[in-house]
Amino acid sequence: MITLFLRSAILYTALVLTIRAMGKRQLGQFQPYELVVTLFIANLSSTPMADLDTPLWEGLLPPMALLILHGAVTLLSMQSDKLRAVLSGRPTAIVTGGVFDEKEMRRLCLSLADALEGIRACGIADPAEVGSAVMEPNGAISAFPRSSCRPPNAGEMGVTLPPDNIPLVLIMDGRPQPRNLKSLGRDPAWLKAKLAALSLTPRDVFLCSVDNQGTMTVQDRHGRVSRVQTEAAGWAG
Repeated sequence: MITLFLRSAILYTALVLTIRAMGKRQLGQFQPYELVVTLFIANLSSTPMADLDTPLWEGLLPPMALLILHGAVTLLSMQSDKLRAVLSGRPTAIVTGGVFDEKEMRRLCLSLADALEGIRACGIADPAEVGSAVMEPNGAISAFPRSSCRPPNAGEMGVTLPPDNIPLVLIMDGRPQPRNLKSLGRDPAWLKAKLAALSLTPRDVFLCSVDNQGTMTVQDRHGRVSRVQTEAAGWAG
């Protein structure tokens, strides 16, 4: 039993590292060749995990080989648009100028119900408001409203907005995040001083974040939320 547990733990760790080494995209929408690699890895590793008569290396070597192959195919597809089109396919317009392309949808084996589902997932409830829609190589649908149905943007309204920086989480469940503090150009002493003004310590904080306008939002472990203005406005993360 201990041997089976150890083999499973080793194979599990190896598979996690292999998938992680393939990049973050492997955890999202798969390209066709990435889906094949993932299925192969799962099948090739399941037998050595349960069968003690199968050498452990037979469960470790195939994922390593697939990792190398995946890396080579990814690099080649990045350098060759033709190879990428063969391996992954090309985006296909299914709505142009507000008109659904029935011929293309049939070629893609895409039903109208599935197309409408994908369009709703993009936040467009009314099919009449769709200006264009594309079926991506990974099977996802990207849809865009007609110009008359979309809200005006800041540039069109002549409004100047602050920099487009993602708010930084400084404390998560009582644990300061040094990397985010460094991106903010601050140190732990600065953070502790800001919290001390609220009669809090990092351990008392469930979540603390700061946006690009310098507003720090702090939620303590009792659910109380405080917002204070700091001098960290306009940080360039």
